[in-house]
Amino acid sequence: MMIYKNENMYNLFRYIENNLSVDLDAELLSSIGYVSCAQLYRNFYSLTGHSVKEYIRKRRISNACEKIKCSDIPLAIIAEESGYQTQQAFHKQFKNIVGMTPLEYRKSDLYFYFYPFTINENNFAVKVGTETIPEYTITRFYDSCLIGIEDKAIAALGDINGRVFGRHGKQIGNQLCYEVMTEQTGVGNPDLYATCVVNYSEPEIDDAWNYLYNTWLAASMFEESGNAYFEEYIFSNGKPRKLKLYLPVKKRKTEQHISITTENCMTFIIAQESGYNAERKSSEKVMTFLQERHPLLIRNAQKFYVCAYGDVCECGIECGNDLRLPNGNGLEIIKIPAGQYAVLPDDRLGDVRMGNRKMDLWLKNNSIPHESKPAFAVYETLNGKYDTENIRMKLYKQLKNDKNG
Repeated sequence: MMIYKNENMYNLFRYIENNLSVDLDAELLSSIGYVSCAQLYRNFYSLTGHSVKEYIRKRRISNACEKIKCSDIPLAIIAEESGYQTQQAFHKQFKNIVGMTPLEYRKSDLYFYFYPFTINENNFAVKVGTETIPEYTITRFYDSCLIGIEDKAIAALGDINGRVFGRHGKQIGNQLCYEVMTEQTGVGNPDLYATCVVNYSEPEIDDAWNYLYNTWLAASMFEESGNAYFEEYIFSNGKPRKLKLYLPVKKRKTEQHISITTENCMTFIIAQESGYNAERKSSEKVMTFLQERHPLLIRNAQKFYVCAYGDVCECGIECGNDLRLPNGNGLEIIKIPAGQYAVLPDDRLGDVRMGNRKMDLWLKNNSIPHESKPAFAVYETLNGKYDTENIRMKLYKQLKNDKNG
């Protein structure tokens, strides 16, 4: 794992955050980070998924958004405080990033926020660029146990020549599948990927994929392209020693916007678990009960609930108000009250805990009163399909009723 504990990079991000209103040129920033300009660009892009200039522009506009929504400061002063010499330049950049003019934004019920990047212990070095996956032949390996299925699939190949790729395939019955792709002669298909190289260790591989999907992608200028992911095996003395992860991406067309909306009451049957695999265990508990007692509810389900806090995770399925539970089965029915909520759509289906932290930070920075309960996610399926293209996720945070203050 490539862990960034570099005090210089930490100081660099802190310096940027404290000096967004002044000119920040590459030479100055590289001197603060004690690197060359070229290395600064590489490090910055690898960590954040943004160029230095784009990151600074979005942080400036994000701060401007807070002032526009939460104060009566004239737009000309906000432009100047955001590091823009003219109001015209500020308006142009604002519309380019937010999708509307500053005045339109002040009158709208939408909120834009670009979160400052923080260095933590699980930062992996990520590179974005065009990669070519060669022509390949697929060998599918089936096993009833997920743990170690990759090792068994690679071992079953025997002698290996050329590049080798892998990914999880479609399960058949109780048989799990891992696909191994071996290189063949041919041109191959170039595509845009976010990649990182990790040691061949299951915990590190899991951490890297989680980081790519739930941390790096959520904060970067990219989104999933919808194409297949790959894992490339890097061998030494005939054994896999490292793994290169390929996440197919494309430049994101629009930024995320938080809106404040009035929602109707929602009812879910949920289970709560804690510790390792809490989300999987809680969802399985709900599904097992419904398969035995209410199979039609599963078949017709369109909305799924997830709420995570600490080491606890709650998972559930939307149900009717008339559903009754037997005593002592470890399940409960919760009613999400009608009212005002801050709502953050997330087409990347990101980590709920990270979304919760982002939502809390946004509410605090915009001085919006809200309930202390953690945010929760609702996943909604479209057309009865459960693939990524047909699932929509929204994160909800209940706001305080004006009457209750």
